[in-house]
Amino acid sequence: MDSVTAQRVGETFEAMLLAPILRPMVAGLSMLGDYELDLLAGEIARHDGRGFAQLIARRLERVP
Repeated sequence: MDSVTAQRVGETFEAMLLAPILRPMVAGLSMLGDYELDLLAGEIARHDGRGFAQLIARRLERVP
């Protein structure tokens, strides 16, 4: 798997884990729906330079 694809997979997986954590934090605000919450989780994962996404990407790059 190339590094760009591995990075994107890692970010997507991290965003899927972040969304349920963020949901209760923004529930009372009534300004974010599911779509916006998923986008927010994706942006957090994308800008998290040393986070979970990086761990996943590094492991995927090593898989033949």
